[in-house]
Amino acid sequence: MRSKRETFWERVLASTVVIYTFCATFVVYKELRQYGTNWILYFIIDVPTSWFYGIAAARLVGSFVKKRWNQVQKWAWLAAINFAIPQLYILLSARKAPHSVYVIIYSVISILALFAVGGVISQIRIAKREQKSG
Repeated sequence: MRSKRETFWERVLASTVVIYTFCATFVVYKELRQYGTNWILYFIIDVPTSWFYGIAAARLVGSFVKKRWNQVQKWAWLAAINFAIPQLYILLSARKAPHSVYVIIYSVISILALFAVGGVISQIRIAKREQKSG
């Protein structure tokens, strides 16, 4: 069972990721709709997957800190899947886009993945420090 504090931070992280969704949807609207990507459908896909990604990432950190390795694997997979679904929609829906658009999409996915991994590592370090001091 998670503490109130853990639940609070899970919701903060998930909410932050959902707020990012609005920015991502704007980019899809401005840049990718001309290539067949439906920005409304992207938004409908991205909001719930962003929420679940945020929750899964937070629980991944908590499980790692508590050394619950079987849960680390479960939450890592759920975070990865929820992260990938909206990106896959973009890749599958963008038709007749110039090669440079695909390079940008792959680059954005790679950068976001690096930020996600870096964020999880950072949160693990913070949680470990708090665990040692508290």
